[in-house]
Amino acid sequence: MSREATSFLFTREKLQRLVERARQTAAPQPEVKAEEFDWGRPHRFGAEARALLEGLGSRMALSIKKGINEQFNGSVEGILKGIQEHFAYRLAQTVSVGNEGPYVVGLRDESKQCIGCLLFTFENARFLVAQMLNDPEAAVGQNGEFSALEESILMDTSTVLTTFLSEVLEEQIRLKIQPTGQLVRGDWVMRSRILEDLCEWTLEIQYGSHSVEFSLVLESSLLDAFAGIPSPAALNPSQCSARILERLRQVPVSVCATLDPDVIGLGDLAGLEKGDVLVLGQKIRRPWRVLLNGKPCFFAYPAQQKGKLVLVISEPENE
Repeated sequence: MSREATSFLFTREKLQRLVERARQTAAPQPEVKAEEFDWGRPHRFGAEARALLEGLGSRMALSIKKGINEQFNGSVEGILKGIQEHFAYRLAQTVSVGNEGPYVVGLRDESKQCIGCLLFTFENARFLVAQMLNDPEAAVGQNGEFSALEESILMDTSTVLTTFLSEVLEEQIRLKIQPTGQLVRGDWVMRSRILEDLCEWTLEIQYGSHSVEFSLVLESSLLDAFAGIPSPAALNPSQCSARILERLRQVPVSVCATLDPDVIGLGDLAGLEKGDVLVLGQKIRRPWRVLLNGKPCFFAYPAQQKGKLVLVISEPENE
């Protein structure tokens, strides 16, 4: 065998070194997929805060179970189905859909402000009313609408549920709520209407093989202290003005200085080349006009400073 051929042979030492090198090569890392971000809802509460709020919801469900079983000698279960965050305007759009929307019961605090609501779909509201009549098969909500008596029963039921919910909220976050006495369908009753954050708990009441759901909605700001969210420091008017001006100072503004206007022929303009001198029809006796974002604001004279062309502001445009 020739010397050239033997140089390409794998010796035992070469093979061992190749195996060791392969073992030392890091395995390719799996591609990390970015979690989709839902811009349609707030992200006020992190994982720890949501766990606290879920615990609060579970206590409210337990209070409903205990209260109903004690007052009505029934056998029901109260369950927290879930928790969601909303922007007020988006939830208001969902609710405000006329006679096809849910029934809404406003909830107010001790200052008489409507800071929350209860939401019932028509089917769930109809089941609740039938249960209060002790007749699950009752012909409630004929033609998709409640009679005045049926609405009164739903309002009374909402008052009972609010009592159980308020017991937990008063104990945990010192918030006492009560119904506003207003039952509406397909309309929004809360004071929060635009970009305020709202928190919604969906609760379920189980009657044997039947179940009914409803939602409790509260302004998220009322839950910040309980959820461990720090409150932003209050700013007085002068501090607000200073913050706005500081932000405005960082805003880029286009600056343009214009000479006195003159007229040039299209042919001359097409023949211009680098280094050509454009002769104005008159002397520059007045300072240049300085435009900020296209709006005349100052007059200035051309000058030089440290080898750079500059403008020396002479007077504001409005003077």
